[in-house]
Amino acid sequence: MEVITHKIDEIIDIPKNACVFDIETTGLSSKYNSVILIGILYIKNNQTIIKQFFAHNTDDEKELLFYFKEVFKTFDKHITFNGHRFDIPFLNKRFKKNDLDFFIDKDNDTDILKIVKPYQKKLNLENCKLKTVESLLYIQREDTISGKESVDMYKEFVSTKNESLKKKILLHNYEDIYYLAKLFKVQDIINSFETYITVNYLNVHLKLRLSKYKFKGNYIYIEYLSKDMIPINIHVYEDEYSIISFNQTIKVELNLSYATTKNNNQVIYFKQDKIIPLKIDSTILEDNILSLASYLFENIF
Repeated sequence: MEVITHKIDEIIDIPKNACVFDIETTGLSSKYNSVILIGILYIKNNQTIIKQFFAHNTDDEKELLFYFKEVFKTFDKHITFNGHRFDIPFLNKRFKKNDLDFFIDKDNDTDILKIVKPYQKKLNLENCKLKTVESLLYIQREDTISGKESVDMYKEFVSTKNESLKKKILLHNYEDIYYLAKLFKVQDIINSFETYITVNYLNVHLKLRLSKYKFKGNYIYIEYLSKDMIPINIHVYEDEYSIISFNQTIKVELNLSYATTKNNNQVIYFKQDKIIPLKIDSTILEDNILSLASYLFENIF
């Protein structure tokens, strides 16, 4: 096992005490395949540090995972691309398989793919692959290989120890994490599409945006995100609605009512002391769903 360290005189704008990481494996199955390379990027002493933990063969996996976790555990937050579905569960499975008492919590992770995916059409992206998303920031790589090609090259490297193959694999991983750190700024592009409302809670002005919502039966489930931390957790449970909050998230559950207009349009609405229509036939009234937060805070609190 080998640790390669790069020091760059450039400070990439990522959150304080956060790191960026990305893994390379011998396949997609965490049960049957191994981790053979992990790259981690962080800021230290006014420099960007990139460490790559490289396994010369799959027997090195336990040692690789051990040294990675010793660095990784010093950070509070982390940034990935598709980490919630792949990197984090894969690593957790391999930690367990190698009898290493360590676990990565998804709640501390910012998954850039999850942030970008709902905005694919607005961002005019053909797909949400990492290299496609990088085009938003006009990123041009030296690396030209795909993840699958990296796997094939590694298998050849294990048998031949060809250094040029190793360099290509390392470059692929290096550029994945280097440019992923820069992609943290994609949130600024997404925010430019968003409409925010300001609500007053305990004399604190919160700027909220509509994160997601779901109609299900007689209920709508709504999630709002605040630009800043919410000062006190909210726990409100009433017959017609519930509101809970934590960190920068507010979750609302509302009982819905149904009506039919004279023109035979079906209206789904929320009613407290006034009627707020949320859906007419198949048309969802997103502006009303967003402004619903103002109504709830102003009238309930």
